[in-house]
Parts: sequence; structure tokens; C-alpha cells
Amino acid sequence: MSASFRIQAAEAAQRISRRRMLAAGWGALGLLGCETRRETTTAFRVAGPSMAPTFWGPSVQFRCAACSITLRVDAEHWRAVQPSLNSSGNRAGSIPRCWHCGTPIHGESISVRSIAADVVIVRPSTAVLLRSQLAANETPVVVLKHGGKTHLKRVLAAPGQKVTSDDSGNLLVDGQLPSPSGLPRVPIDIDQRRTGIIASRWSCSDDSVWQRDANGNWNQVTDANVLSPDLVWLTYEHRNVYRGNVVSRVLDDCPANLGLDRRLHPVSRLGISIRLRVTNDAVESTGEASRPVGRQVRAVVWTDRGTRVISKQLPEPPSRGYEHVHFEPRVIQEGRPIEETGLDQAVAAFVSASSPVAIGWNPRSISTLSDLRLWRPVQWYVRSISSWTLADDEWFVVGDNAPVSIDSRDWGPVRTDQIIGVCDPIARDQPTDIGG
Repeated sequence: MSASFRIQAAEAAQRISRRRMLAAGWGALGLLGCETRRETTTAFRVAGPSMAPTFWGPSVQFRCAACSITLRVDAEHWRAVQPSLNSSGNRAGSIPRCWHCGTPIHGESISVRSIAADVVIVRPSTAVLLRSQLAANETPVVVLKHGGKTHLKRVLAAPGQKVTSDDSGNLLVDGQLPSPSGLPRVPIDIDQRRTGIIASRWSCSDDSVWQRDANGNWNQVTDANVLSPDLVWLTYEHRNVYRGNVVSRVLDDCPANLGLDRRLHPVSRLGISIRLRVTNDAVESTGEASRPVGRQVRAVVWTDRGTRVISKQLPEPPSRGYEHVHFEPRVIQEGRPIEETGLDQAVAAFVSASSPVAIGWNPRSISTLSDLRLWRPVQWYVRSISSWTLADDEWFVVGDNAPVSIDSRDWGPVRTDQIIGVCDPIARDQPTDIGG
């Protein structure tokens, strides 16, 4: 397949291709074509799933018939799973399922839209520039040569750094989980899209005060100033859709890898997004007087370092519309131990490995909570216990689709002279979330 597009300031175009998928796994992204390093910029067409959802090759998109979640899948992988989508004799465990609700995907019952491959613009780079980006907590995406092919990967570590793994297989840079800015979000739960027997994975500590409606909004059902607790809590309980919705830890499922049979790893970092409506004139009684209520949203999160608490102060005075509140994974990890916050220690019992998040607020300060989302950043694992200390001209590169990418975890580090250039980001209408 030839590259037939033109882009201003780029006199040549190349395409990214990848090794063929083996029966039990996926290969790497690669680029084929002539070299054009004399130009200021070069255009490359992507093919394959290694950097999804940051960059996509040819792909297909469709909606789950049950929960209406949008799923996007690499086109070649979609063709590979067709026999399992259309066969009625498959074992229940081998049928590709929606990552969100667990509904089996049947090819004949969905409308599939084909999407052309992304085109990336690549600019020459230097070791100094790459170092400065990493120092600023950025992880540039580069085009590089390896094994006679050209690949699209993210730079995760620079010369002089040490890449290792812990006992759970987590990839570490200088002893820490990488947490750069700008990584795609992998969704875990989108509450407004929940459907079926388990209408929501969230439950309220006092459903006489707050309840969820049919549209997935959480609302007051009584006068919050009459007989209500100081704090209302919503607690999330995770379910494994591939095992009959049993309660489980949050695992590193990846929506882009529909039907891929692989080992799933426990997730150690989470993010939370909420949309809420703040009341305008709420007060609480203090006996002889009344005073404005506190306008904070708290998140209590179970982590492998202990239970952490973070808070967000809502605007004062409140806006007329909805407020969006986000708790980023890095902020959660740096949150205060619950013992230091003054919260009732009974709140700690709300969270555990399988119920990792509880959100609390004063019911007099908020009237509606909606668009509740739980997500995780991309997290990389190594296939076996490994260690690399990067030499003066070595870099450690990975793919954003961590389960399927073939990269430095397999090759080892790459040299500076293998890197062709840095990719410009692609502007999209939606954030680079996988699914949703």
C-alpha cells in the first residue's frame, strides 16, 4: 500500500506498518519507505495498534449495542477476530466482549465505520531537545529505525537513567513508576453509560438522601437541610466483565484490544472526573446561628501505599452551571494519609483493593452529581525481571498500547543515531481516551 497524500512543508510521505500478528500476540509498528531526512518535516502514515490511542493506523469504530460505548479497533485486528464474532459455537470465554458492560460483540448486529490512518508530521530532533522534554515531565513520541524497519514510539527514559521492574512486573524509571504529563487516559468506568442488572458500580452511603436516576445522574431526594449527614459518600466497586461481573481489583484492560487473550495486571494508579452542580445559598444550622456550608469534594482512594485523601475546593460564589472536578493520579498518590485528615476513620472502611474510591461532599453544597468517570493512565509492564542502565547515547522507548507494543522492553535501549525525529501532536475533537 503506497502513501498517496501530500502535506504542506513535507515533500515526501511514508507509512507505518507492523509485523504480522502471530496467533497468540501482536507485533510492532513499523515504517516503510524512502528516507527524506533533508526535509524540514516529513509526513508518515500510521498502521497498526502499537501507539493507540495516541496515534491510530487504519481502524474501525462502532458502538456497543447495550451501553452505547464507542469502541475503536485496529482494522487488521478487526479482521482477525471476525470468525469469533460471527460464530455461534464459541466458548463463552472466547467471545469478544464490550470492555465496559461485558456484552458479547456480534459482527452482524453492529454498524461499523472505517477510519483512515493518522498522518503524523515528524521534525528533526537532537539529544539535547529530547533531554529537555523529559526533564519537563514530557515524553516525546519519535520515529526511529530498528531491525531494518521504522517504528513510532514514546521516549520514556534518557541516557544515564536506570530502567528496572518491581516484583509485580511494573516498569520503573529510576525506581519510580513513570507518570509524565500528556499520556492518554484509559477508561475504567463511565457511570452514565451503565446498563443491565448492575445499573451502577457506585453506591451511596445514605440512599435516603441521594439516589441515581435513569439517566445516570445522582440527585438529592430529600431536603438536604433536614435530617441529612454531614457528608454523603459514593463508593465504587469494581467488576470483571470477562468473569461474569465478579467483584475484583481494577485491572489493566485496554479497550483498543478487543478480544485479545492475555494476562491482566492490577492497576496501581487511578484518576477521577466528576461534573456537579453547586447550590447557591446553602447554609447549615450550628444551634443558635447558621453559616455557609463547606464547599469541598473529597476523594478517599485505596493505593498500594495506603489510603490517601485529597480535596478540591469548589468556587465561591458558585457558578450558574456545572463545575468539573478532576483528581489526577499523581495528585492522588501524593495525597494525605487518612489518619492525618481528621476524617472519621470509619470512612477508611469504604475503600479496599476492589473498592478503591469513595467520593464525599456536604449534601447541602451540591444538588446534582453527573458524568462520573474513573480512568487510569497508561502503565507499562515487563515480560520478565529486567534492568537497563542507559549509556550516554541510549534511550528507552515504549508504545502507548502497552500490552501489544514491541519496544525497548523486548529490544533493549535504542541509540541516538536511530532516532529520525519527533512527532507533532495530533489535534483531536476528543481527548485521547481509549473508548468512551
